[in-house]
Amino acid sequence: MTNVWQLWTYLSEGPLVWLTLTLMAYLAADRLSVLATRAPLANPVLLAVIMLAVTLWVTATPYET
Repeated sequence: MTNVWQLWTYLSEGPLVWLTLTLMAYLAADRLSVLATRAPLANPVLLAVIMLAVTLWVTATPYET
């Protein structure tokens, strides 16, 4: 488990991981939106922002990163 944490610490310093996570969150949110028959509250951008905010909060990533 320590190796995974060390890898995450290394990757979280670069912008590529955040770009990848943003794209993955949007694709997942779009799929959820389709499953919810494009309901207004299932807006893919809103859902992706929520997913990314939770990810940033759970990983304790500072705002500057």
